[in-house]
Amino acid sequence: MDAWQRLNPQLLRYFLAVAREGSLSAAGVRLNCVPSNVSARLRQLEQQLDTRLFRRQGQRLRLSQAGERLRPHAEHLEQLCQLAWRSVQEDVWSGDLRLGSMETTAAVRLPELLAAFHQRAPRVNLQLSTGPSRRLVEEVLAGELDAGLIGGPFEHPQLDCLPIWQEELMLVLPPAQDAASLGARPQTLLGFPEGCHYRERLERWALTSDLQVAARQSYGSIDAIFAGIAAGMGIGLLPRSLLERHPRVHLVQYQAIAPQLGATTTLLARRRDAGEHPPLSLLLELMRAQSPLNE
Repeated sequence: MDAWQRLNPQLLRYFLAVAREGSLSAAGVRLNCVPSNVSARLRQLEQQLDTRLFRRQGQRLRLSQAGERLRPHAEHLEQLCQLAWRSVQEDVWSGDLRLGSMETTAAVRLPELLAAFHQRAPRVNLQLSTGPSRRLVEEVLAGELDAGLIGGPFEHPQLDCLPIWQEELMLVLPPAQDAASLGARPQTLLGFPEGCHYRERLERWALTSDLQVAARQSYGSIDAIFAGIAAGMGIGLLPRSLLERHPRVHLVQYQAIAPQLGATTTLLARRRDAGEHPPLSLLLELMRAQSPLNE
């Protein structure tokens, strides 16, 4: 028997859990077992590979160079197992679909789309999570999401980034704010947390406009951003598609900015090596039917 044939693929589940969580205790919670069990399986894997896969950094476990090289292969094997499972299911449009989305896209673009998807594939367990684009990309790369709707343009060698919707970002102001006087005093920027594509556009707009920034405030919800701007706390940048539908839009005013910063594309990012995923393919088909980019 060759050395590689003694490798137990089951041990890679424990390796991935520790790599994703950064500790034995958190990995144990993910795997529903005690930390000592995780530690024992990890030692067994390291013995089979004859190398250290992690190094301790403070209270965290970080991947060694060998661990970094192993991780994409372990993730690929995990995805192959998922595909093998789906291939023998009675209904190909069943199982799980883990979708990530920007907050604004989830609010404006997805409700009707996901309703149509559920009618076509009622047995799919859809898990939708929202967050800033940068975090969604990290979770797609880590195999924690099947796809993510992010702000573009964006490119990554491991990802296919497919254009879905075109958005126009608008400068959102308090109701009594004179846009021409923004430069008269420092302004507070209101937006989503760091890593948000729209927040990065707002920062770039402030820089190109020579705007003095007094402070930056981050909110995890659209309503909180609206309320802050309406109360005169600061200014923000949001897509026109959201503003035209939001019930509190009358509390603010908005105007266009230069298309170099205002025009943006929502992309569907997925791993290139992920293989076929029938529910995701169906969702993409529905997105393309809805999107004017594909007319």
